[in-house]
Amino acid sequence: MSGRPQRADARRNRERILEAAFEAFAADGRLVPLDDIARRAGVGAGTVYRHFPTKEALFQAVVTERIERIVDEAEALVHAEEPGEAFYGYLMWVVERAMFNHALCDALAADLGTLDARGTDERFTLALGELLRRAQAVGAVRPDVDVQDVRSLMVGAMVMERRRRPEGGPGRMTALACDALRLVTKDDETGPRERNERGCAVCGKPLAAAPTGRPARFCGPACRQKAHRRRKTA
Repeated sequence: MSGRPQRADARRNRERILEAAFEAFAADGRLVPLDDIARRAGVGAGTVYRHFPTKEALFQAVVTERIERIVDEAEALVHAEEPGEAFYGYLMWVVERAMFNHALCDALAADLGTLDARGTDERFTLALGELLRRAQAVGAVRPDVDVQDVRSLMVGAMVMERRRRPEGGPGRMTALACDALRLVTKDDETGPRERNERGCAVCGKPLAAAPTGRPARFCGPACRQKAHRRRKTA
Protein backbone atom coordinates (compact mmCIF):
# COMPACT_ATOMS: atom_id res chain seq x y z
CA MET A 1 0.00 0.00 0.00
CA SER A 2 2.81 2.42 0.86
CA GLY A 3 4.41 1.93 -2.57
CA ARG A 4 1.68 3.70 -4.55
CA PRO A 5 2.08 7.17 -3.01
CA GLN A 6 5.84 6.88 -3.48
CA ARG A 7 5.42 6.06 -7.16
CA ALA A 8 3.01 8.97 -7.57
CA ASP A 9 5.48 11.28 -5.83
CA ALA A 10 8.27 10.00 -8.06
CA ARG A 11 6.22 10.71 -11.18
CA ARG A 12 5.43 14.22 -9.98
CA ASN A 13 9.07 14.85 -9.17
CA ARG A 14 10.13 13.62 -12.60
CA GLU A 15 7.63 15.91 -14.31
CA ARG A 16 8.80 18.87 -12.24
CA ILE A 17 12.42 18.10 -13.07
CA LEU A 18 11.68 17.85 -16.81
CA GLU A 19 9.72 21.11 -16.78
CA ALA A 20 12.47 22.91 -14.88
CA ALA A 21 15.14 21.40 -17.12
CA PHE A 22 13.32 22.47 -20.28
CA GLU A 23 13.20 26.07 -19.06
CA ALA A 24 16.84 26.00 -17.92
CA PHE A 25 18.21 24.35 -21.05
CA ALA A 26 16.13 26.63 -23.29
CA ALA A 27 17.50 29.72 -21.54
CA ASP A 28 21.12 28.69 -20.96
CA GLY A 29 21.85 25.57 -23.03
CA ARG A 30 23.35 22.35 -21.75
CA LEU A 31 25.97 24.13 -19.61
CA VAL A 32 23.44 24.87 -16.86
CA PRO A 33 24.43 23.02 -13.63
CA LEU A 34 22.19 20.21 -12.39
CA ASP A 35 22.03 21.92 -8.99
CA ASP A 36 20.33 24.90 -10.66
CA ILE A 37 17.78 22.60 -12.28
CA ALA A 38 17.10 20.91 -8.93
CA ARG A 39 16.56 24.32 -7.33
CA ARG A 40 14.14 25.36 -10.09
CA ALA A 41 12.22 22.09 -9.64
CA GLY A 42 12.09 22.44 -5.87
CA VAL A 43 13.79 19.09 -5.25
CA GLY A 44 17.17 17.98 -3.98
CA ALA A 45 20.06 17.21 -6.29
CA GLY A 46 19.87 13.57 -5.20
CA THR A 47 16.31 13.35 -6.51
CA VAL A 48 17.46 14.60 -9.91
CA TYR A 49 20.25 12.01 -10.02
CA ARG A 50 17.87 9.19 -9.11
CA HIS A 51 15.78 9.96 -12.19
CA PHE A 52 18.62 11.05 -14.50
CA PRO A 53 22.09 9.73 -13.62
CA THR A 54 23.85 12.30 -15.83
CA LYS A 55 23.11 15.75 -17.17
CA GLU A 56 23.32 14.36 -20.71
CA ALA A 57 20.57 11.86 -19.87
CA LEU A 58 18.38 14.72 -18.66
CA PHE A 59 19.21 16.84 -21.72
CA GLN A 60 18.29 13.90 -23.96
CA ALA A 61 14.93 13.43 -22.25
CA VAL A 62 14.12 17.13 -22.60
CA VAL A 63 15.00 17.67 -26.26
CA THR A 64 14.36 14.29 -27.92
CA GLU A 65 10.61 14.76 -28.34
CA ARG A 66 11.03 18.24 -29.80
CA ILE A 67 13.78 17.11 -32.16
CA GLU A 68 11.53 14.26 -33.30
CA ARG A 69 8.87 16.80 -34.28
CA ILE A 70 11.41 18.71 -36.36
CA VAL A 71 12.49 15.50 -38.11
CA ASP A 72 8.86 14.44 -38.67
CA GLU A 73 8.14 17.77 -40.38
CA ALA A 74 11.08 17.31 -42.75
CA GLU A 75 9.92 13.80 -43.65
CA ALA A 76 6.38 15.06 -44.25
CA LEU A 77 7.63 17.62 -46.79
CA VAL A 78 9.82 15.40 -48.97
CA HIS A 79 6.96 14.85 -51.44
CA ALA A 80 5.67 18.43 -51.48
CA GLU A 81 4.45 19.70 -54.85
CA GLU A 82 6.68 22.80 -54.71
CA PRO A 83 10.19 21.61 -53.74
CA GLY A 84 11.72 25.08 -53.48
CA GLU A 85 8.89 26.39 -51.33
CA ALA A 86 9.04 23.28 -49.13
CA PHE A 87 12.80 23.59 -48.64
CA TYR A 88 12.93 27.29 -47.75
CA GLY A 89 9.70 27.08 -45.77
CA TYR A 90 11.17 24.29 -43.67
CA LEU A 91 14.32 26.29 -42.94
CA MET A 92 12.22 29.25 -41.80
CA TRP A 93 10.01 26.98 -39.68
CA VAL A 94 12.96 25.36 -37.88
CA VAL A 95 14.63 28.70 -37.19
CA GLU A 96 11.38 30.11 -35.80
CA ARG A 97 10.92 27.14 -33.47
CA ALA A 98 14.50 27.00 -32.21
CA MET A 99 16.00 30.49 -32.40
CA PHE A 100 15.25 31.35 -28.75
CA ASN A 101 15.72 27.81 -27.42
CA HIS A 102 19.37 27.20 -26.57
CA ALA A 103 18.71 23.49 -25.99
CA LEU A 104 17.35 22.96 -29.51
CA CYS A 105 20.13 25.07 -31.00
CA ASP A 106 22.74 22.99 -29.16
CA ALA A 107 21.08 19.74 -30.24
CA LEU A 108 20.75 20.74 -33.89
CA ALA A 109 24.35 21.97 -33.97
CA ALA A 110 25.61 18.62 -32.67
CA ASP A 111 25.38 15.06 -33.93
CA LEU A 112 21.78 14.14 -33.09
CA GLY A 113 22.81 10.51 -32.95
CA THR A 114 24.34 11.21 -29.54
CA LEU A 115 20.89 12.01 -28.14
CA ASP A 116 19.21 8.63 -28.54
CA ALA A 117 19.40 5.25 -30.22
CA ARG A 118 16.52 5.73 -32.66
CA GLY A 119 18.52 6.98 -35.62
CA THR A 120 17.32 10.57 -35.27
CA ASP A 121 20.41 12.11 -36.84
CA GLU A 122 20.30 9.74 -39.81
CA ARG A 123 16.58 10.42 -40.34
CA PHE A 124 17.13 14.17 -40.14
CA THR A 125 20.08 14.10 -42.54
CA LEU A 126 18.23 11.91 -45.05
CA ALA A 127 15.03 13.98 -44.98
CA LEU A 128 16.85 17.32 -45.15
CA GLY A 129 19.07 15.95 -47.90
CA GLU A 130 16.02 14.89 -49.92
CA LEU A 131 14.41 18.32 -49.48
CA LEU A 132 17.67 19.86 -50.69
CA ARG A 133 18.03 17.48 -53.65
CA ARG A 134 14.50 18.16 -54.89
CA ALA A 135 14.94 21.93 -54.49
CA GLN A 136 18.20 21.75 -56.46
CA ALA A 137 16.50 19.71 -59.18
CA VAL A 138 14.08 22.57 -59.89
CA GLY A 139 16.79 25.25 -59.71
CA ALA A 140 15.73 26.70 -56.36
CA VAL A 141 19.07 25.98 -54.64
CA ARG A 142 22.64 26.19 -55.88
CA PRO A 143 24.01 22.82 -57.04
CA ASP A 144 27.23 23.12 -54.99
CA VAL A 145 25.39 23.15 -51.63
CA ASP A 146 25.34 19.98 -49.53
CA VAL A 147 23.26 18.98 -46.53
CA GLN A 148 25.97 19.86 -44.01
CA ASP A 149 26.12 23.37 -45.49
CA VAL A 150 22.38 23.67 -44.90
CA ARG A 151 22.61 22.44 -41.32
CA SER A 152 25.40 24.90 -40.55
CA LEU A 153 23.50 27.82 -42.10
CA MET A 154 20.35 26.81 -40.23
CA VAL A 155 22.09 26.89 -36.85
CA GLY A 156 23.95 30.08 -37.77
CA ALA A 157 20.67 31.78 -38.66
CA MET A 158 19.23 30.84 -35.26
CA VAL A 159 22.17 32.41 -33.45
CA MET A 160 22.21 35.55 -35.60
CA GLU A 161 18.46 36.07 -35.27
CA ARG A 162 18.69 35.71 -31.50
CA ARG A 163 21.36 38.40 -31.36
CA ARG A 164 19.63 40.75 -33.79
CA ARG A 165 15.99 40.40 -32.76
CA PRO A 166 14.95 40.38 -29.08
CA GLU A 167 11.63 38.78 -30.01
CA GLY A 168 9.54 37.67 -32.96
CA GLY A 169 10.01 35.27 -35.84
CA PRO A 170 12.89 34.82 -38.27
CA GLY A 171 13.80 37.95 -40.19
CA ARG A 172 16.63 39.51 -42.13
CA MET A 173 19.38 37.13 -41.01
CA THR A 174 17.40 34.07 -42.09
CA ALA A 175 16.48 35.74 -45.39
CA LEU A 176 20.17 36.46 -46.02
CA ALA A 177 21.06 32.84 -45.21
CA CYS A 178 18.40 31.65 -47.67
CA ASP A 179 19.72 34.05 -50.32
CA ALA A 180 23.16 32.46 -49.97
CA LEU A 181 21.61 29.14 -51.02
CA ARG A 182 19.72 30.41 -54.05
CA LEU A 183 20.88 29.81 -57.61
CA VAL A 184 21.96 33.14 -59.12
CA THR A 185 20.55 33.82 -62.59
CA LYS A 186 21.14 36.64 -65.06
CA ASP A 187 17.91 38.26 -63.92
CA ASP A 188 19.33 38.43 -60.40
CA GLU A 189 22.43 40.28 -61.62
CA THR A 190 20.58 43.37 -62.83
CA GLY A 191 20.92 45.12 -59.48
CA PRO A 192 19.73 45.11 -55.88
CA ARG A 193 16.03 44.83 -55.18
CA GLU A 194 14.14 46.62 -52.46
CA ARG A 195 13.14 44.17 -49.72
CA ASN A 196 11.51 43.91 -46.36
CA GLU A 197 13.54 43.09 -43.27
CA ARG A 198 12.17 39.54 -43.54
CA GLY A 199 11.28 37.01 -46.18
CA CYS A 200 8.05 35.04 -46.34
CA ALA A 201 7.72 33.13 -43.06
CA VAL A 202 6.72 29.97 -44.97
CA CYS A 203 8.68 29.78 -48.22
CA GLY A 204 11.45 32.31 -47.51
CA LYS A 205 10.88 34.33 -50.68
CA PRO A 206 11.92 37.99 -50.34
CA LEU A 207 8.92 40.26 -49.85
CA ALA A 208 8.38 43.54 -51.64
CA ALA A 209 8.89 46.44 -49.26
CA ALA A 210 5.61 47.71 -47.82
CA PRO A 211 5.20 51.45 -48.55
CA THR A 212 3.32 52.02 -45.29
CA GLY A 213 2.25 50.12 -42.22
CA ARG A 214 3.52 46.84 -40.85
CA PRO A 215 5.64 44.63 -43.16
CA ALA A 216 3.91 41.53 -44.48
CA ARG A 217 4.88 38.11 -43.11
CA PHE A 218 3.71 36.03 -46.08
CA CYS A 219 4.05 36.31 -49.84
CA GLY A 220 0.41 35.40 -50.45
CA PRO A 221 -2.75 33.66 -49.20
CA ALA A 222 -1.39 30.16 -49.86
CA CYS A 223 1.58 30.62 -47.53
CA ARG A 224 -0.62 32.34 -44.94
CA GLN A 225 -2.93 29.31 -44.90
CA LYS A 226 0.02 26.90 -44.64
CA ALA A 227 1.38 28.82 -41.66
CA HIS A 228 -2.02 28.64 -39.99
CA ARG A 229 -2.20 24.87 -40.50
CA ARG A 230 1.32 24.40 -39.11
CA ARG A 231 0.51 26.41 -35.98
CA LYS A 232 -2.52 24.19 -35.36
CA THR A 233 -0.47 20.98 -35.68
CA ALA A 234 2.71 22.14 -33.90
